[in-house]
Amino acid sequence: MNARHNTIKPADIRSESKFGSFYSAYYKRFMRYALYYVGNEQTAEDITHDAILYYWENRDALSPETDVVGYLVLTVKNKCLNYLKHLQVEADFNKSYAELQEWEVKSRIMTLEDDNYTEIFTRELMDLVTASLAKLPQQTRDIFVQHRLDSKPRKEIAAAMGVSLQKIDYHVNKANDHLHKDLKDYIPILLIFLQRIFE
Repeated sequence: MNARHNTIKPADIRSESKFGSFYSAYYKRFMRYALYYVGNEQTAEDITHDAILYYWENRDALSPETDVVGYLVLTVKNKCLNYLKHLQVEADFNKSYAELQEWEVKSRIMTLEDDNYTEIFTRELMDLVTASLAKLPQQTRDIFVQHRLDSKPRKEIAAAMGVSLQKIDYHVNKANDHLHKDLKDYIPILLIFLQRIFE
């Protein structure tokens, strides 16, 4: 299955124009990821902007084989972690902390500190998607899995199943609509970790 993002290397976004395009394409995804943990849109925007700027200013020190998206996920994760730890020790609880129960903050910190976090979290998200797809009719599920998860071309699926391309599109769109409704609370995180499914 191919549900992961396409690897982007530092050399792919070396110029300012390419970096600008990358920023436009990924900013909202990283921002939603940060928002899931910090619970405050302005803070999430600041963390995301700082993380991407930090990458740009330190790009020359990175290995040419660095996965830029993975690097930025880790940077945003660490910045969220630092922010939540700061909230935890605040003597004077501010409004942002009041919106989060103390146990939620501790739970999120423990999750972010886990070295196996990304792998475990991605697996849990795939379990959610699999459970949601199980609610669909067999043909719709099979077509969606082959096209979006196994990356098979539409023509190949249509030929194997003896249906038209329009039928393939119908079932893929039907499954997409179902997933967006059924997993609406998880969409921001799914777009980061399982981007291929929702392209």
